[in-house]
Amino acid sequence: MKIYLLWALKIVMAEVILTALQAPLKKRNLKTPARVALIIGKFLLAVAFAALVLAGPVVLRPVQPIMLALYVALVADSLADACCTVFYAVKKRERKFSVVKITSIVFCLIFAVYGTVNMEIVTPAYREYSSPKIKREHKIVFIADIHTGSPQDFGVIEKTVEKIKSEKPEFVILGGDIVDDYTTKEDMQRVFSLYGGCGIPVFYIYGNHDRQAHAQYANGVQFTPEELENTLYRNGIIILKDEFYEISRDLILLGREDKSVDTRLDINSLDKPMSEKFLLVADHQPVAFEEHSDFGADMQVSGHTHAGQLFPLRLLYALIGGKVYGEYKTSASTLIVSAGAGGWRVPLRTDAHCNFEVITLKPSE
Repeated sequence: MKIYLLWALKIVMAEVILTALQAPLKKRNLKTPARVALIIGKFLLAVAFAALVLAGPVVLRPVQPIMLALYVALVADSLADACCTVFYAVKKRERKFSVVKITSIVFCLIFAVYGTVNMEIVTPAYREYSSPKIKREHKIVFIADIHTGSPQDFGVIEKTVEKIKSEKPEFVILGGDIVDDYTTKEDMQRVFSLYGGCGIPVFYIYGNHDRQAHAQYANGVQFTPEELENTLYRNGIIILKDEFYEISRDLILLGREDKSVDTRLDINSLDKPMSEKFLLVADHQPVAFEEHSDFGADMQVSGHTHAGQLFPLRLLYALIGGKVYGEYKTSASTLIVSAGAGGWRVPLRTDAHCNFEVITLKPSE
């Protein structure tokens, strides 16, 4: 609860700062083109802050809370300004600065509450596929981007594990960024004990945050890569780093090392499995889909993107050609990019819901 109160205080401060900066404009009767330009400028600035919060240089992490608060205030203010501009133009009334600001505060509250609640609810996303290579039905859960200790209460993670168990999957794939630079050693051990004790075979692939590569910009290194690996092994979780695992006679899992490390192998240096078996590739980042498809993968599951996490980053990433969320296909393969079960660093999710993938593979009729 403390973290949410702190975020709320920061957002209020951002709204106060934004109000003070715009106060001189209430004495000026801006024409419609200038007003529209101001609205667009505020919205674009909000997008820039959102991008810097989630994908900016690591040296900016100390000021990320301020940028997030400004993002919320700017999105709410630009939306309020747009609505009021239209209202006063239609009604042909004199624009009142106080009305605009009250509307902005209301939108800010709605936006912040929605983003907070959205981060705390994790739901299953059901997907079903058939293939002539599949001889019997397989139910798989893929979950990524939990970021234990960053945005969610640990109780949310415990409830998510119960939901996964209720699906009765054949196995679970932990798709990277289960922990991150802000995760304590205690929480790291708790989350893997939780998954290791769920009574279902669990596989693990690394993400770009799990090894705390940039923990010096957070709370300092809380655990070493060796301690992380030993914890996984102690809990019976199978680590795959560019390694194959034969699930059954008709299904093979390939877990990839993350793209962020130099030890990741070239896909073509791996021994290709028999083509009559369904090859499922788990790769944290959705960046090598075409390569995996050419290699013979029938399906790839990835996370990393959080479906943008902060509106409208999903749309922005999609416009520049990124594989952000959902399903992508080639003639021979399918890529599923999960929205992720948590979020990075900040306790707000103003875009897609948190989820885990429940994938059912069936024989072709």
